[in-house]
Amino acid sequence: MSRVLNEKSAETSRPDVSDELQMLKQSVSVKLSRNVRQGYEKDEHTRGMYRSGVKLNVERNRLLTESYKATEGEPMVLRRAKALSHILRNMSIFIVPNSRIVGHSGSTPNDLYYPIEVNWKSPWRAMNSDDARNILDDEGRAEMEKIVEYWKGKTLSDLRKNAFKGDLEKYFKFEGTFLWSHWDELGVPNYEKLLTKGINGIKKEAEEKLKNVIETVPDNYLEQCEFLEAVIITLDATADFARRYAKKAKEMAESEKNKARKRQLEQIAEVCRRVPAEPAITYYQALQSFWFINLITRQIELMSLGCGARFDILFDPYYRKDRAEGRITREEALELMEHLLLKFEESGMWYSPMITGIYGGVQQLQGITLGGVDENGNDVTNEMTYITLEAARRLHILQPTIALRVHKNTPKELLSAATDVIRTGCGYPSLFNDEVIIPLLREWKVVEQDIYNYSLSGCVYLDIPGKNLVRRATGYFVLPKCLWWALHQGVNPQTGEQYGARTPDPETFTSIEDVIEAYLEQVRFFFDKMVKLENTCRRLYQRYAPRPFLSAFLDGCIERGQDTRRWVYPSNLNSFNIIIGPTNVADSLAAIKKLVFDDRELTMREFINILDKNWEGHEDLRQRVITQIPKWGNDDDYVDLLAKEVHERSEAVYQEFTDEHGAKWRGDGSGVSATYGLGPGTPATPDGRKDGEPFADATLSPMLGRDTNGPTAVLASCAKIKPLNQLLNQKFLPQFMDDEHKDQFISYLRAWC
Repeated sequence: MSRVLNEKSAETSRPDVSDELQMLKQSVSVKLSRNVRQGYEKDEHTRGMYRSGVKLNVERNRLLTESYKATEGEPMVLRRAKALSHILRNMSIFIVPNSRIVGHSGSTPNDLYYPIEVNWKSPWRAMNSDDARNILDDEGRAEMEKIVEYWKGKTLSDLRKNAFKGDLEKYFKFEGTFLWSHWDELGVPNYEKLLTKGINGIKKEAEEKLKNVIETVPDNYLEQCEFLEAVIITLDATADFARRYAKKAKEMAESEKNKARKRQLEQIAEVCRRVPAEPAITYYQALQSFWFINLITRQIELMSLGCGARFDILFDPYYRKDRAEGRITREEALELMEHLLLKFEESGMWYSPMITGIYGGVQQLQGITLGGVDENGNDVTNEMTYITLEAARRLHILQPTIALRVHKNTPKELLSAATDVIRTGCGYPSLFNDEVIIPLLREWKVVEQDIYNYSLSGCVYLDIPGKNLVRRATGYFVLPKCLWWALHQGVNPQTGEQYGARTPDPETFTSIEDVIEAYLEQVRFFFDKMVKLENTCRRLYQRYAPRPFLSAFLDGCIERGQDTRRWVYPSNLNSFNIIIGPTNVADSLAAIKKLVFDDRELTMREFINILDKNWEGHEDLRQRVITQIPKWGNDDDYVDLLAKEVHERSEAVYQEFTDEHGAKWRGDGSGVSATYGLGPGTPATPDGRKDGEPFADATLSPMLGRDTNGPTAVLASCAKIKPLNQLLNQKFLPQFMDDEHKDQFISYLRAWC
């Protein structure tokens, strides 16, 4: 640690980014999506979802369609590989002014990524609506119409919809209880392997495995041959993609008049001639090699959320080597890191209005990880940890978000640097407690040697870099709606349809335990529907959307000769559903317990009737419920112990179900803004919430304004819950983190870990 501090004091960085970086930042086209609260309603369709100038990427979809037409009848894994190759070898190549890290997913900096093979309806509806016509010009709209004609009936969404028949079909459409999505996936490539072996080294592994398969002819001979050939095709195309950038940079350098920029372009050409084909030698090469693979896996091959790379662990060896050899200064390394972070900021993906209501304010949920401990419990903080945080503070951009792994021995200097970033109001770094998460991963059967390398790929998605944990980001499960169904015996009161489980008549309930049991039965009923839909959908993805390129960077895929979708890293990390509203359920149970069973102020039927009328005529009662009945987050056992029941017994229900690989399902706290966007799907609840209002903003967060005993009381409430993959949001005034108060805030963080 003293080395780190000495280096920092010896080379004080500028407080602000350079003029060059500032101009580059100002030119970035931010693909920020608008938060559509009622995103699933037709009348809200794409109204002002993206900033002026942002355009849908037609080129990628045109090239993909050209390849699909040319390869009909071939094995799907080869079709996918050839499609990616066709895109990478033919897509537009450009380098924007002042940039040092290169690589875009579109034909212009304003292009918004969208994979047409997933769903043709959403962009088609948008480009033909009055409010969203600006995402395409007339020429682009005409071309997109032709592309859409080919894909009608062929997309993953079409295949998924056609797969469900009978009773399950009616649960396909969101009605408020669970929303499952085909939009995004997770999974973190082995970037360390990329940087040390290069694409050519990985390609050699695939070629040697293919040779062995041909010689030994295993039972799945054809599957392995097709997969390995597909891997080789995509790796060759990626090396060519980088060489195209090298050629472009060289051409631009030859005509560049500004000497400084000319030298930068020459460096870009030099770097791209080497990486990602060959192992990275320098820090600059490592950053660029990483970006090419991150770009292709997340915005060209197919959509993927998050990032999950541990930047300080990944890049520090290259930085230290460059420093030792006099190749780079700390300020130069910091500026290159700023260039890399800006590449994340320009990323974005088209989302449907429904998904925009959940991901509102988010471009692509790309997140990186810093800090933590190694397998011996030693802190891994290094100079790159500080450089990355400083770059984030100076840039003050929306993404990538940063997850900081903390523990009892996290240096105070690191917590101070993290506080400086938090104080800017950017919303990160988020803090993850190694003291809790490492034992949790052990409980979830993660291999011991991998536990200490965990990362966060976005929000609170737990990942192990390089391991085969490619899974769909499934969907959202709304617990307050399950409680609502329990209060109505699973019957929709508007239609009379038995839509949920047939639980007992609430008027027969004699204790809060009866309510909890009925609630859990509804959770079980709807989770079963969600799992059946999701497991079927995953098999469709396995059949129609293999990912040979991403598979090349996941340990075990080449060795097994199998695509990532055909097998899974053995653990309970793989399958989860994002849980919405446990706080509202706990507060609701407290209200029922108090008013119905303890004080006997209301009968159960009277309370349900009040809720069915959205509290109309009972505002005084609603205010008493909000202000006088104990609420989660105030260190009050009356409600906290009910919250414990909700969290832990609901989790036990999730784990009754298994995915297509036999791994247990679990809950996850990555709600993003779904607590806001999904609120309209649930009528009034006993906690005082009205019909359509938002839920508490995270799985462990108190309902807005109802934690009245301060932040330490919130932590005391949380301490009563078994540690799971939860999220707690807390908000502080920036002044609380000013210099005179910073030590107090750091002490507060220390109390947590």
